[in-house]
Amino acid sequence: MLEARSLVKEFGQLRATDDVSVRLGDTENEMVFIVGPNGAGKSTLVNLLTGRLEPDEGAVILHEETAEGTVERDITDMRPDKRVKEGLVRSFQIVHVFEEMTVRENIRTAALSNHGLMRSVWSLRDEHEAVEADVAALLEQFRLKDVADEKAEALPHGDRKLLDVAMSFALDPEYLLLDEPTSGVGAAEKEYVIETIVEASQEQNVTTVTIEHDMDIVKTYADRMIALVEGSVYREGDPNLLETDKDLRRVLLGVSDDE
Repeated sequence: MLEARSLVKEFGQLRATDDVSVRLGDTENEMVFIVGPNGAGKSTLVNLLTGRLEPDEGAVILHEETAEGTVERDITDMRPDKRVKEGLVRSFQIVHVFEEMTVRENIRTAALSNHGLMRSVWSLRDEHEAVEADVAALLEQFRLKDVADEKAEALPHGDRKLLDVAMSFALDPEYLLLDEPTSGVGAAEKEYVIETIVEASQEQNVTTVTIEHDMDIVKTYADRMIALVEGSVYREGDPNLLETDKDLRRVLLGVSDDE
């Protein structure tokens, strides 16, 4: 389990996260969605969890199961690349892929990195067979097999998003933190993109933590929802709260049931 414990982050006079405490991955391959208005602190929280930002107060804790029981590890000061090795992988709102490389080459690059083989990229080693097996599986899993040899720059936006997430999966995450994976994707592609990610997460037993503004997606796919408002946890629980909690609907949707 991944835990944010009383996290505080300030930018000048702005308190972007204000004593935020949440637990992620309480249940197997949990799908958590983080929602909230612009400026609520959603991206700041993800950046604190993945080490791109250092908190002013609080801690980031990994809970690990051992033969002796559950052990807490404080990773607050751990570098982002070290956290990736611990299974915390981040995918950004803006797609990060190698435009001039093919889909297959992009995924292979991430897989080589995960296997520690980047320096031997041009050599023939037995370990590369495992890399190619990973690449083939991810191409299939993310429905990119038919475009495997096309350059990334030629892909439609939905496939570019899936490629970006597939590269994150090549790093063998235990926790995958996604920043608006359906942002910029047309309405017709949104369900295709999110369903592919959901299926991959379930198959590989990955806990996903997703920032999302589309409440229909949240209601359909979330196991648990965390609503942030002005840097604090405003509500946490079942996504049905979006239907039943009048105050939450007003804050997130600008909808007053009294109107």
